[in-house]
Amino acid sequence: MSDLAGDAKTLEKCLRELSSPEKIAGDLQKLESYASWTREELPCLMRCLASEKGWFDSGSNRWNGQKLIEDLGADVYNYCRFELRRKSADGCTFAYRGLRCLKLAELHAGTTLSTLLQCSRHLNATNLELLQYSKLKPKEPIPCLFQCVADAMGFYDLDGNWRVANWQQAFGPSPHENASQAEPDYSGCRLSDTERDAATKCAWMYQEYKCWERINGNELEQGDIET
Repeated sequence: MSDLAGDAKTLEKCLRELSSPEKIAGDLQKLESYASWTREELPCLMRCLASEKGWFDSGSNRWNGQKLIEDLGADVYNYCRFELRRKSADGCTFAYRGLRCLKLAELHAGTTLSTLLQCSRHLNATNLELLQYSKLKPKEPIPCLFQCVADAMGFYDLDGNWRVANWQQAFGPSPHENASQAEPDYSGCRLSDTERDAATKCAWMYQEYKCWERINGNELEQGDIET
């Protein structure tokens, strides 16, 4: 997420603030297993790191979206936009969850974007058409683009069932993923076999994709009503 020298200085500063000389060696060992953490094993370290980078305001308990976009890119920020808005009274937990998501975004958001661009080129789509795609038109602006992405990223199994984990990995956390809320129910998005048979594969996949977006709070453009 930054240059190694800068990260090392920031880490040293935060450890000096939150740890003690006799504990730093052990804390560094804990940090080595960061990828497998299920909770923050060094309390408030991630809040300190994010604050030092200018990404997180500890005083207001808020993420600095503009700074994140400048440093990491809009795709990484958008991948985590729901997680970064999901406030917690515990600022340390809030910062920890946010940084975990941003790290995943660096890995997966780039793959999703790369796949989208490859499919766009394969279908000879223009840049203008690609920009229009995010507006969720009733009819797919670039026919079969979503099918190309879905096939490449394994959104469906051989029987046509959703691999929900693959969708979530590609698009990031939903606005409903919260310990106090149930997992979003996407079962209603899957068209019946009859409905699928009555449409082309590209068409029914796009309809199911729009359903995913609706559940996650993204609606058709105002004025674009399906008939």
